[in-house]
Amino acid sequence: MNDLSGITIDRYKIINEIGQGGMAVVYRAVDTMLDRSVAIKILLPETSNKEKALKRFNREAKTLANLSHSNTVKVLDYGEYEGSPYLVMEYVSGGTLSSKLGTPMPYAEAAAILAPVARALHDAHQHKVVHRDVKPSNILINESGQPMLSDFGILKLIELDETQGITGTGKSVGTPAYMSPEQIRGKAIDGRTDIYSLGIVFFELVTGRKPYNATTPIEVSLQHLHDPIPKAKQIIRDVPPDVEQIVVRSMAKNPEDRYPSMSSFAQALEKLAGITTVTPHTPWEFKSPESDQAPHKERTKLNRALWIGAPLIVVLGLGLLIFRLLSEPPATPTEPTAISQQTATPASAQIALVATDTVTPVPDTPEAGYTLEITTPTLVPDTVIQASNINRIVQVNRLDKISVVKLEWMQNGSAIVNAGSSGISFLNPDGLAVQEKISMPGEVPLGMALSQQNNRLFILVGGKVKVYDLQTYKLSASYPTSGGANSIAVSPDGKLIALGISDNKVQIISAVDGHVISNFRSYYGGWSVAFSADSSMVAGGTSQGVLMWEVGTGTWLGLEGEQTSSIKSLTFSNDGKMLAGGSKDIIYVWNVADGNFRYQSEGDFGDVYSLDFSPDNSMLVSGSEDGTVRLWNTATGAMLRSLTGHTSAVFGVSFSPGGENIVSGANEGTIRVWGVP
Repeated sequence: MNDLSGITIDRYKIINEIGQGGMAVVYRAVDTMLDRSVAIKILLPETSNKEKALKRFNREAKTLANLSHSNTVKVLDYGEYEGSPYLVMEYVSGGTLSSKLGTPMPYAEAAAILAPVARALHDAHQHKVVHRDVKPSNILINESGQPMLSDFGILKLIELDETQGITGTGKSVGTPAYMSPEQIRGKAIDGRTDIYSLGIVFFELVTGRKPYNATTPIEVSLQHLHDPIPKAKQIIRDVPPDVEQIVVRSMAKNPEDRYPSMSSFAQALEKLAGITTVTPHTPWEFKSPESDQAPHKERTKLNRALWIGAPLIVVLGLGLLIFRLLSEPPATPTEPTAISQQTATPASAQIALVATDTVTPVPDTPEAGYTLEITTPTLVPDTVIQASNINRIVQVNRLDKISVVKLEWMQNGSAIVNAGSSGISFLNPDGLAVQEKISMPGEVPLGMALSQQNNRLFILVGGKVKVYDLQTYKLSASYPTSGGANSIAVSPDGKLIALGISDNKVQIISAVDGHVISNFRSYYGGWSVAFSADSSMVAGGTSQGVLMWEVGTGTWLGLEGEQTSSIKSLTFSNDGKMLAGGSKDIIYVWNVADGNFRYQSEGDFGDVYSLDFSPDNSMLVSGSEDGTVRLWNTATGAMLRSLTGHTSAVFGVSFSPGGENIVSGANEGTIRVWGVP
């Protein structure tokens, strides 16, 4: 769009451009009829070519124009210019609430600032409008010192449903640091999502810091979903119970546990601020705080001079705004295009979390997951998240002080089994809650093997193979092993156990009583072992490549190709036709029948610690040293997707029985479930 400075649109004379986002341009203009400054936001032509979307825009513009609360930035007019819709809004010069962040604010002052904002939001909710992006930068302070709620640009009109009440459906959009759990999951929302966001703003004002900090937007979002609500008292020692109560209630994970309405939240803030007379259309009135707040009395007076900053235009968004409605909902991509999850293609500006099977890409920037090693996380910028786009993550759980050694999805789909530094955990695939746990005090498993044929779990730990009954979760047997055993596999028929031994052999023992059946010798120590689907062959990954034998005869079966590095992971395809081995920066794949080399997939991902074929054998998933989960096409060896978010080596990956999801576990203790296209 050409610069429109100097032209007149209807009665509005454009003075100059003051901002441009990806979807619209914002101008300062003069209303020639009323002789006042206004802000005009004009949608870029390339985003406004759909008749249905334009009708939706007009409908929302009318709704916004009906918001008349004194603490809401007004939409004054709307129209169309050369096919592009535009909004005319109040022009507000002044600072934003963001300028007050970084140091703790007296709690009564914080409440006094946010109470009118809560009233403005309540007014919006009464008009069936949910803001969905409440944050400090969207709360302006005008020249009179009044807070002004702005940027309904990504609002969601909601319809009254007799069974659900006021709800919203569809894609979730917002800023990760302030998004509610239900918004992140892409679930239906109502006004309580704004309560959560405003509660975070309150916490940030009172403590001087955000409640959830991490290095990437996706990790912040996951903290909203799973981490407990931080206590303000742990940061500011003299915080009274009333402040903690506001934090806990407004930031409750479950919407049912929050304030029932924005009006009730406003009342709590007004009580804390000592405001005696408040109506939806009157400015603040202050009285001295109660005696228990005496140390803060002087500080509760708003220093309005501090609010005057560089001129700032209040618009319904400079980035992704209401005009998202002018685009049809994006179709699920068939190839990666751009939370925390990186795909095979360069990242785009958006990230997205899906609590469903929707597929989506990820930013190409460095990302980190929950990790016990991050001591000084950097703050995440106010990136916009769209729930349909996230790197396909479905569930995440951080198991306290568990570093994942191996995990596997049970074939009946009932649980995900994880072996880690605090024992064995059985996780519910729907939500990743721990269903059962086997403690192993003072012991760290070296490996795990599931015999789903006879409901037994084999754990390699402390020089023994410990056998657990999967129905009772009790130890049923314990077999001693040769010294140096460092990997374990169980045959699909449940009869044999293979052990990778560091003194140059793969040992086969009975799964029934542990007696040694055979030893397959090599010139190099064993790093990994795997049985074929029919239990007839066993492969051993050594420090110098892969070896394969017939179990019954001990016949060595040669594999084509020159390998000179340690094989840290092995897996056979479910049809027994392929064998995959993971090494440093390389994944090898062979045909089992003749040992011929199919291909190798290379990259800069370090050691590959875990591999698994999809149930239909069309894909191979890998977990590697760089903390990335990758999907590979087994026909060509091409990478289909890379899924990022873990902050340390991924030691376990496994497809769900139906192949619709992948579970991954990393050394930092994070377990994730990803959707599969």
